[in-house]
Formats: sequence, C-alpha cells, structure tokens
Amino acid sequence: MKGRTGGLTAKMNNQNQNRRQQENDQLVRKADQNKISLAEIFMANSQQLGGLEDGKVTKMYFHKFLFMEQVCFAFNLMGLGISVIQYDLEYEEFYNDDPMKDISLWLLWLVFVSSCLLVFLTVYRYQAHIEWMKSRKSMAPGDQIWHTDDWLPMLIELAVYCIIPLPFTKGIRVNFYNSIQGSEAYYHVNEILSLIMICRVIYLYRTLLTLTFWYNNRTQRVCNLYACESNYMFVAKSLLRTMPYTALFIALISLICIFGYAVRICERPLSRNDPTSNNLGVFQNALWNIIITITTVGYGDFYTRTDLGRFVIFIVCVLGIFVVSVMVVTLIESLKVTSLEGHAITVLERVALREKLKHEAALVIILTAKAALGYKNGTLTRKQHHQLIVRLKQTLINFKMTHRQHKTKQDENSLNEEITNQFSLLKNDFKQLMERQQVLISTNNLIYQKLGFDNNKSIVNI
Repeated sequence: MKGRTGGLTAKMNNQNQNRRQQENDQLVRKADQNKISLAEIFMANSQQLGGLEDGKVTKMYFHKFLFMEQVCFAFNLMGLGISVIQYDLEYEEFYNDDPMKDISLWLLWLVFVSSCLLVFLTVYRYQAHIEWMKSRKSMAPGDQIWHTDDWLPMLIELAVYCIIPLPFTKGIRVNFYNSIQGSEAYYHVNEILSLIMICRVIYLYRTLLTLTFWYNNRTQRVCNLYACESNYMFVAKSLLRTMPYTALFIALISLICIFGYAVRICERPLSRNDPTSNNLGVFQNALWNIIITITTVGYGDFYTRTDLGRFVIFIVCVLGIFVVSVMVVTLIESLKVTSLEGHAITVLERVALREKLKHEAALVIILTAKAALGYKNGTLTRKQHHQLIVRLKQTLINFKMTHRQHKTKQDENSLNEEITNQFSLLKNDFKQLMERQQVLISTNNLIYQKLGFDNNKSIVNI
C-alpha cells in the first residue's frame, strides 16, 4: 500500500512539472512571435495578477505629471507678478506720449499670452495626471477626462486663468459713489480683473503641496493599503502634524501679503480724492489692517470704506477665525505630555515627595523631642509650650498629607507596572504557543514524509 501511494504521488508531481514547463514554453513562444518582452506581458496582465504595477513606469508617469505641475506653477507665478507691476503703472494714468504707458500695454499683452499658454499647459497637466492614474491601475485604460471627477475642477481652473487684465479694456473706468467719503470715485476695469486674478494663488498653494514628501507615488500606495484617500487635504493634515508651526507661519505670512494687496486694490481709488485720511492705498497700511483683522484684534485705526474692500475683509475675518483656532489647537497638542514624559514626571514627583516626607518626618521628631525636653526641664513657658504643640500638630498634618500623596504615586506606578507585566506575560504565552505550533507542524511534516505524501497536497486535501 505504501509503495503504491508513493508511486502515485511521484506520477502526479511529474505531471505538474510537465504542465508548468509547457506553460513557460508557451509564454516565451508568445513573446517571440509578437516581438515583445516578458516585462510587457507582465504589465499587460498585471491587473489579473492582483493589481501589481511596474514601479519604474509608474514613477516615470508621476515625474511627468510633477514636471507639468511645476511648469504651470512657473507660468502662473509669472502672470501674477507681471499683473502686479502692470497694476501700478495703469493706476498712475500716464499721458499718451509717456513711454511708461507703452510698457503697461506690453505687460498686458505679456499677461494675455502667458495665460493662454497656461490654459493649454493646464489641460496637458490634467492629462498627465490621468496617465499616472492609469499606470497605477486606478483608472481603466479607456477612461478620459470627462469620465472622471476631474473635469469640473479643470473647467473651474481654466475659468480662473481666463480672468485677467486685458489690453482691450485698458483705460476703461467704472464710476461709483462712496457714501463715507461723500464723493465719486472710479475703478479701472483692469483693476477689478487684477483683483479677481488673485484667486490664482490657490493653485500656487496646490503646487507647493504637490512638491512635498506627502504627495508622491509611494504615498499613493500606502494610502491605498490603509484604505484612505491620498489627496491635497491629506497632505495638509500631514504637514500640520509633522511641522505645524512652520506650515502655519508660512500660511499666515502669505495670507497677510495676498489680502493686503487685495485691500490696496479695493481702497486705492478713494486716495485719488483724499490721500491723507485712512489711506489704505498705501501697502503698509493695508498690511496692518489685515494683521489686526486676521488676528481678531481690530484696533479700528484703519478700516475699509468700499464695498469690495468690505467683502475682502469679510473673507479675512473667516480665515482669521480658522487660523487662530488651528494655532490654539496646535499649541495645546504640543504641550501635551507623552507617555514616556508622563513616566519620567511620575518618577520625579515620587522622588520629590520622598524628600519632602523625610523633611516632614525629621521636623516631627525635632518638635516632639523639643516639647518633651522642655516639659521635662520646665524651660518652656505655658505660651511657648502651646505654640510648640500647635506647630507639632500642623507638622503632623503635613506629614500625613505628604505620606498619602507619596502612596498614591506609588499605587499609580504599581498599576502601570502591573499592566506592563501582564502584557509581558501574554507576550511570553503567545511565544510559547507559537513554538508549540511549530513543533506540531514539524511533527506532521515528518509523518507525511514517512507515509510518502506530498506535504502541500496533503494539507490542501485535508
């Protein structure tokens, strides 16, 4: 019976080896016929192999997407910088024969051309992001931008990039009446467009988040492993956890400068009529107004007087509440005691209480001896004896309280040690159980070998 079983097992093993060899030969023959490599066959069938992906190819697509993100960042930043310079030139309203007027017009054309290129590069950036997602098998090979959730953010981003100061609207005014100043003022249309153009800063922040450690190919894999979404909010949370003060400081300084510039655009037309009182057209005054607003102080020495300026300040108030709240939470979290610090503090408290207990005990002994000797020798008056007894009672009360506090700290430490010891015992029991299981597995393998069965097939059949 034993010999018949062993022969049957050997025959099955030979059949399995022959089948594997035939499959490998067919795979190699298929690669030779189609002139493709085994790596390409593996990538083509990676979804059926458990969603595996080629790390080098995925990394290549990610770097392509990252490059397009940086190119869009450069064009976006260039457009914003040129618009800031052009705004000051158009506000001055140079005469027709002044060469600065021609420079302002050329800057408008430069903003227009750079924005057109930025629109094209943004579409290509979203396409590079889709290719990256396809290489990671997060999207189907035939999916396009309108099949995903990215089409609406892309349209919004393109619309934001299209709102720019134009050469065709140069010099056009929009008049309005300011009731606080009691006079008429006017905006240039390009000034209002420059104000709206500040919304581009959001996408500058997005690029800065993309360039951090928390947004890369590895992060995507780890987040998928733990079933969480790796997006820009995840990057912001990671930065607030790892480097909270640096992230908040950069955000606060940048927001003050951006909204200070916005308030300056909104309030500067009033300085054409009266440049002396409450002049927020001066950038330093606008910055100070944003600082006292975003920190929820509000001195009132500078305040906005136009409708656009008040709308900007409303946004600053909302952001100020958020920023201050995050700063308070960050400060509280940083002041929390860790578990190791808690153990160290407990030990030091016990040492301090032990020293205090020794001092109180020595004081009790000294006062008791002093009262006994004074009573025996008759050297103390009745008043002195009474004062000594009162002091001795107070010292005994202090000694009892210190002793109770020391005992409480000892009980807390004993409880922590008991919990730690219990976990150590459970760990040892689990280790012994694993060792016994390994012994049983080894014994079963020896039995299977003596019976002539294949170990893996026998376990599967069982």
